[in-house]
Amino acid sequence: MKPQAALTGAPVPQRRRLSIRPGRVGLTAALLLLAAPLAVAAWGLGNYAAQRERNNADARLADSLNSARRVYGHALSNVDSAAGGFANDRQVQRRLLHDHRHVLVWKMVVDSDHPDGRVVSQHDAPPAAAAVRTVNVDFFARAHTTGRVVVFLPLDRRFVEWLTRNADLGGHQQLALVRGGSLVGVSRTLPIESGRVGTGPRDIRAAGLDYRAVAMDLGTAAHGIKLVALERSSHIDANAGSARWRAMGLAFGVVAALLALAYSVSPSIARTRVSKQERERAERVLAHVGDGVLHVDREGVIRLWNPAAEAITGLRSDAICNEPAEEMIPGWQEIAARVPVARRPGDADDSWSAETVPLEIEGREIWLSIVGVSLGDGTVYAFRDVTRDRRLEELRAQFVATISHELRTPLASLHGAAMTLLERQDELHEQTRRDLLDMIAVQSKRLAALTEEILLAGQLDSGALRVVTRPFDPEELVWTAAAAARLRVGDETTIDVSIPAVLPKVEGDAERTRQVLANLVDNAIKYSPQGGRIVLGFEADGEYARFTVRDEGLGIPLGEQKRIFEKFYRLDPDHRRGIGGSGLGLYICRELVRSMNGRIWVDSDPGKGAAFTFELPVADRVTAPA
Repeated sequence: MKPQAALTGAPVPQRRRLSIRPGRVGLTAALLLLAAPLAVAAWGLGNYAAQRERNNADARLADSLNSARRVYGHALSNVDSAAGGFANDRQVQRRLLHDHRHVLVWKMVVDSDHPDGRVVSQHDAPPAAAAVRTVNVDFFARAHTTGRVVVFLPLDRRFVEWLTRNADLGGHQQLALVRGGSLVGVSRTLPIESGRVGTGPRDIRAAGLDYRAVAMDLGTAAHGIKLVALERSSHIDANAGSARWRAMGLAFGVVAALLALAYSVSPSIARTRVSKQERERAERVLAHVGDGVLHVDREGVIRLWNPAAEAITGLRSDAICNEPAEEMIPGWQEIAARVPVARRPGDADDSWSAETVPLEIEGREIWLSIVGVSLGDGTVYAFRDVTRDRRLEELRAQFVATISHELRTPLASLHGAAMTLLERQDELHEQTRRDLLDMIAVQSKRLAALTEEILLAGQLDSGALRVVTRPFDPEELVWTAAAAARLRVGDETTIDVSIPAVLPKVEGDAERTRQVLANLVDNAIKYSPQGGRIVLGFEADGEYARFTVRDEGLGIPLGEQKRIFEKFYRLDPDHRRGIGGSGLGLYICRELVRSMNGRIWVDSDPGKGAAFTFELPVADRVTAPA
């Protein structure tokens, strides 16, 4: 059934959706959670203020009682003075002589007209409720006679009234005397119904009314009588309640103001917090970026130097931040002039691409690929270390130059010999034709060897070279390498072998070991242009066998000995000494020895030759026969 509104054509009312902003809801909940402990704290502050007001009331009662005690002490001293005066009076002494009891008693009262007291009458004995002072009188009349002079101060409502007027009391405080179980006040005497009056502040109830009272004993002059300062409990409770509500009102006002302030500034706080989180996130990301990031402000001062920049350059952030870039980064002025700066990220094109610049730090050259982007307060530079890439580029260029030079000579020889045979074959002598063919064979072999070196280096780099490790006899290998070398040297060079009588088996690839030994012998021959003695040696201990090729040639400078095993490195790159080569021989030797779990090194003194040694594991131990 359709709604009535629809039947009559009236519009159907739509339900309103209540839209609540999640941020405000969460904020309101947070403020309510914050308000709860603040309200408890405000309530506690009110209770503290009420208790403090009660304590102040007790302190005021104690002060009033002390003031009344001082006034009472002054009155008691006047009683003493009066008693002493009577004791020294001759007439009083004669009266004591004729009085059969030898005791004379006077009453003293204090009032507004006589604040120091006045003797008003003589009595037979002091009343029970009085402050009494007695003075003994010794006199001689016919015989030694002793009498007593007594002066008393009545402790009654009149005395309480006088004490109240002269003591310093608070607005609602009263003084009274405690006699027996009653309070003797100014206007009436009230029975004490509950509670005990003591020296400390206590609650008592008298004639149906509650009081807060502090009392003191009047001493031996008034036995059993106490002076008490008291105040109605209702007055104290009213003052405490007022103090409570004042404190709570102030506290709740402060809480409301704080909550209102928090509610009004919460969006700003939230934005600040989000901004802080974003900055922290950016700092964490920046700390883990592989590229170095440098921020230089408009004054040329370094403001940011991330961990990657430290790792690349070795310059610590704490040492260079907030310092001028020109002083901290060597050659920064030239670098900044060369590096293009884009107006914003993404604007870089061919003319604003990264610039590769050198940076020398503590004798170490670093090549950086660096790009800059303009910032409102300076420039941000991002850079990465391309030293290795630069070195590879240099090696590649060096390799191309070396291979081009190495190929030029045999190719020129092959081309010249082939053209001579082709054009003048019938005119040449038989021996000349044979020499040309020998030249073609030698240069072809040289090209093949060069090609083999390049292919072998590629296989070593890619890990595609297969090395078969098994025990082999090193003696045959050394003698074979020596015999092959003797075929390639003239009379000025001698090839000798120095090996022990008994040799152990060596663990490795015999063919690759032969290749390493042949390369080392060829290297010794090449760098001994004046000839001399080349010795192939072998020795072994319990773990390793060592092959050595020693020559008396040019030697290797000390600064170059760590680099000669690098790819494409040559001691004579410009061919000033006429020594050729691809720069791959010693690199191939090192990689082959490593593939057989061995190592290779060189010992050399410039001008005194060199000794190349490589060692491989021993397969078994051989003991010489006895």
